[in-house]
Parts: sequence; structure tokens; C-alpha cells
Amino acid sequence: MLCVVKVARFSRKSIAWIFILASFCVLAHILLFEYMNELVQDVNNIFTVAIHRENSRLHGNIKFILIWESDYYISQEFYEVKNCSFANCFFTKDRNYMGDITEFSAIIFDENILDSTDRPMRRSESQIYVFNSLESSYNKPACDVNNDEFFNWTLTYRLDSDFTWSYFVVRNLTGHIVAPSVTAAWQTNVAPIDQKIKTFLGRKKKAAAWLVSHCQADSFRDEYLTRLQEHLFHFALRIDVYGECSQNVCPNGNCEEMLKEYFFYMAFENSFSIDYVTEKVLHGYDNYAVPVVYGGANYSRFLPPGSYINAREMHPYNLAFAMYKAIKDPNLYETYFKWTNLYTVESDARENHPLCGLCEAIHKEDNRVPAKEKFRLWWNNIDGMKWCLSEEYWNETALVNIDATHIFNLY
Repeated sequence: MLCVVKVARFSRKSIAWIFILASFCVLAHILLFEYMNELVQDVNNIFTVAIHRENSRLHGNIKFILIWESDYYISQEFYEVKNCSFANCFFTKDRNYMGDITEFSAIIFDENILDSTDRPMRRSESQIYVFNSLESSYNKPACDVNNDEFFNWTLTYRLDSDFTWSYFVVRNLTGHIVAPSVTAAWQTNVAPIDQKIKTFLGRKKKAAAWLVSHCQADSFRDEYLTRLQEHLFHFALRIDVYGECSQNVCPNGNCEEMLKEYFFYMAFENSFSIDYVTEKVLHGYDNYAVPVVYGGANYSRFLPPGSYINAREMHPYNLAFAMYKAIKDPNLYETYFKWTNLYTVESDARENHPLCGLCEAIHKEDNRVPAKEKFRLWWNNIDGMKWCLSEEYWNETALVNIDATHIFNLY
């Protein structure tokens, strides 16, 4: 565009008109530039989509899936590495990739969406919204009413999710996944443990260890461990604490190697939520240290029976005495590892990711289900809705009855 101003006289009126015309020319150039930039971007998106559609013809109709924010291992690169039988999904974080956000087959949201106003402005009737999270519902509750009737599917650690993703799986000797499962059917074995494991256990020297970075958790685990330390002291035992909440550091920065010296590992969760079992138990299983678990899950759905101790089912003194007896009696301690004759614990979270199943489900013609009407109640659980109360509620009077007695008896 070319703006030409022919100035004959420089009166005040002429100068005013020149200024107006010049301003108009500048504005026109700006608008034209923005329009051309959007046009180029749209054309680029069209060609990009066409290229991916062309490359995917061998696999059928491609589905484009938007990752709204965080990914939790969800990306196109990770999807390709998974080598899924359904190789016809494309994942992207680019919200402008399709030109129109309603053109995506599905959109995946993480837990940050629960209290965010950054949400899609428009939505097609066929579009699937997926809630994806590994975070405890206690630490990230769903309080906003807009979370109800928003998500169609869930992809979380919960066993009643549409797609369950756990930090680990337990397999039997034929490779079949036994747990996590609501209907986990465990077998028992009385045969002696492998001699290599027995020799490994014989090298252990220290009672218990705890790696912790989340200090003063609301699960009262600190209070429980304080009482447990007191009782262990009477048996000349102690829990060695490492991490950001302690002045102790792992030798040479290798915590896993250090844990091989310990009989027990304190796998205490920082909050209580249904089915919330994190990688903490793996510090025990990976190093042949018996996990002492503490959380809100039904651990029989996750871990082989007899392979762990549930602290929430025991008084701190009784736990201390059980640990003392096992340390003093090698035959008793070895019984905690009978499970190794029947099962293996695999801790590759990427390998266990249900991304292939998600892609396959999106391709099904009857995949559209109504948005979950009571998502908040499902995610928070009926007892967890209180954490959505305003700060004004949590005054000194309200907190007086919030103590550890509803979790365990300290004395």
C-alpha cells in the first residue's frame, strides 16, 4: 500500500488533515500486516495437516489430539516410541495447529485446569475432553462447579478411571499383569527364596531409611514417624532420613545404592487419596528393602501380600516391635520376599502408559459419552469436598478437631 500526500500549503487545517491521513495509512499497514500474518499461518496449518494426513493414509483415518498444558509423557514423540498397533493419532501442544480448536478429535487436560480460567471458548459436540493427572486429589481438589459436566474421560492413577496409569505394575511369571487391579487375585508360595536374594539380604546392616522432599505433609506422617522413632529407640534402632527435609545426603548422590543397606523403607505418602500409590514403594522393591506403606489406598489392590507392612493398621510401638523381630530373625525377614517366587514389580512408568488404548478408543465410532455430571464428587470423594471450603471456614474453632486421631492412635 502506498500513501501519497501532496502538500500545497501548510496551514493548521492542512497539517491536521495530513496527520489524520498519515495515521490512517499507518493503521491500514498494521491491519494488513496482521491479516497477511494470519493468512500465512492458516495456510501453513492447512499444509501441515495435509502432510500428516498424507503420511497416515497407511494407518487409516488420523485423529488429532491437543495437549492443553502439561503432558505427563504424552507427546507425539513418545507415542511413536510406544509403537502402538493404532499408529493413527497425532498429539500436539499447538492450539492453532488445526486452525480451529473445535477440529481436534480430543483435548487432554492436566490437573491445573481444575482451578484455571484458561479453557476452550468453543467445543464441538463430537469432541472428547480427557482429564489426565497423577497428582493426589487432596493436593489438587476439583472445587470449581465448571468441572462438572466438562470431562468425558479420565486418565489417572485411580483404578476406576476410564484409563488407569500407575507408577508400576505387578506381573506373574507368565508376564500377565496382576496388579494394580480392583480384583487382584494373589497366590501364595512357601518355597524358599532364591539363594541370590538370600545372600543379598544377608548384607543388610541398617534398620530403615526415608527419602523425603515434602516437609510437614498434611497426612500426619511426620507425627507418626516421630512416635515410631521413639519406640525404635528402645530397640536400639532408628530411621535415617535423607532429602530436603533433613541435613543428611545420600553418599556420592546415589540414594538407590545406599538403600540396599537397609532392611526397611518408609514409603509414606504426603496425602491420602483413593488408589494414590506413588513411586515411593519402588525404593523398597527395587532394593529388596521391605516397604512400610502409609497412604489412603487399599494396598491389597497394588502389592503382593506379605511383601509390605501397612503402618496405618498398626500402632507405632507394634510396628517398631515387628521391625525389630524381623531384623533379629533372618528367617522371619526372608518371608517378606516369598512373593519373588511368583511375581515381579516393573517400575517403568512410560512402558505402562495407556496411550495406545486412548488412541484406539478415540477411533471408535461409539466413543462419545456424556460429560461426567458429578466429576467433582468422583475426584474429591465425598469426604474430600471439605477441602474446597473457603479459608474463612478453617479458623481455630474448626481446626480443633482436625488431628491425627482419625488416622491412627499415637499412644
